[in-house]
Amino acid sequence: MKIRIGIIALLSVVIMSCSTSKSTNYLVGTYTDNESQGINLIKFNEESNTISLEKVVSGIENPSFVITNKAKTIVVSVEETASKEGGKVTSYSYDSNSNTFTKLSSFFTKGDHPCTVAFSPKENFIVVGNYSGGNLSVFPIDKKGNLSESVNEIQFEGQSIDRDRQEKPHVHCIVFHPKENKMFVADLGRDVIEIIPFDEYSKTFLQNERSVAVKVAAGSGPRHLVWNKAGTRLYVTFELTNEVGVFDYKNNQLLPIQTIALTKEKTTGSTAELRLSNDEKFLYVSVRGVDNHIVAMKIADNKLEKIQTILTERTPRNFIISKNQKYIFVASQSSNLITVYKRDRKTGLFQQTLSTLSINKPVYFFGF
Repeated sequence: MKIRIGIIALLSVVIMSCSTSKSTNYLVGTYTDNESQGINLIKFNEESNTISLEKVVSGIENPSFVITNKAKTIVVSVEETASKEGGKVTSYSYDSNSNTFTKLSSFFTKGDHPCTVAFSPKENFIVVGNYSGGNLSVFPIDKKGNLSESVNEIQFEGQSIDRDRQEKPHVHCIVFHPKENKMFVADLGRDVIEIIPFDEYSKTFLQNERSVAVKVAAGSGPRHLVWNKAGTRLYVTFELTNEVGVFDYKNNQLLPIQTIALTKEKTTGSTAELRLSNDEKFLYVSVRGVDNHIVAMKIADNKLEKIQTILTERTPRNFIISKNQKYIFVASQSSNLITVYKRDRKTGLFQQTLSTLSINKPVYFFGF
């Protein structure tokens, strides 16, 4: 009897150890050079501090930005390409039991080089932003993940002062307000943040006739946007001037309250992604080009204060803070590398670990 009890106890310990194994998965968007490359599914194990490649969803061209629904059963990716009908948006179903992705549908986006994509809040639509096309496309999506033809395309018009980079509209980011039925669009080419109301139950979703265009500093090039949870503060990266801006939001208006430089020279780099910690005490921003680094900033008294700058591998396009906020994963496009950094949740400071993973041109992370 004692032996039997001992075996049961041992099995219980083993089962508990397996069930509490600390590992997290992420989807990685990439640029592809051949058909064997595509969307990458990676896993990070905290106990061994190792990062590994679990699967590659191949046969998709330049899946630079990839997202999932809340249930993690549907995966949607852009194909950042150009043609007479623009790039593409492609959907997959995902079976977690067999770890398999099944392609469901693919449509042209009616604009070249789509580089941002989002589910609507109730997950009835997919909105795609086309960088070179300077426009938005809206696709209905059913509960199984099947897309339908675009029901609404919004073409922006105009330019700004940088003749090389702002010769026409360049849509670079779309995010939904956390509280209001509004979508915010960063247009690098026009130096504009568009505020567009939406109706989840209308056929066209976006109500462009009621949109408001908020002008930002000429030549700044707004790239990425992130909200605080209350929806009262918007953080913006300005790609062309290597800055991050802070805006208060109220009554459909964005009020600039701070702009902070990320490099010594405004023209030596290319500011990219930004991420806000879950406790909203720290903001992180990546800079590519001559300056390859990530800047950590403390948020105190509603102001940003730089506390750390860490050099990275070449071209840190995108990065993500782990779900438990203890790690930062950085995708360095030109180095074909993902690097793991350990983060102190109290101080916001982070340091590089020895964990890396070689992946062809990684450019985006999405928690999976």
